[in-house]
Amino acid sequence: MKLVKWLDKNLELVILAIMLAVMCCLSFANVIMRYAFHHALTWSDEICCYLLALSAFYCLPCAVRHGVSIKVDTFTTMMPEGLQKILGLVCDGVMILLLAYLFKGTQELIAKAALIHQASPALGIPVADIYRAMAFGILLGIFRYAQLMVRVLQGKATLEGDNGNDIQNGKGAGEE
Repeated sequence: MKLVKWLDKNLELVILAIMLAVMCCLSFANVIMRYAFHHALTWSDEICCYLLALSAFYCLPCAVRHGVSIKVDTFTTMMPEGLQKILGLVCDGVMILLLAYLFKGTQELIAKAALIHQASPALGIPVADIYRAMAFGILLGIFRYAQLMVRVLQGKATLEGDNGNDIQNGKGAGEE
């Protein structure tokens, strides 16, 4: 059970940390190869490019989970507290719908890429697999928004989060 709680709190952070470490190591190795040995790694740029693009799809659920997503709340802060909660839940619901639409489009991309056996140019990685990783990030986003909505309705979290203090304290948004 401790592992499940730890993964709930840190899954996206671990994925993003691994992506960042791989990107840094490959970029550093490519610079060394280019300047010291006058020979660049042709495939490292492809991996870094895909990892950077995929990281965007894992940053969203991470930000939602830790209560640090960027919001423009000028309008909602002028409303009574009860209405703020309702508007926040509506916005979270809209985000779930948007992510579901994005997920549907991703499924179409996966099907088309798999049908034509599209592969990346340098390494020959099936592009459908890259799209699957993107779809997983979108599903995590849907899950995190749904999780936040449930926690808000149960009174265990606020929609505002705690501006990142949860990461420093080792807690998720709204945890005691």
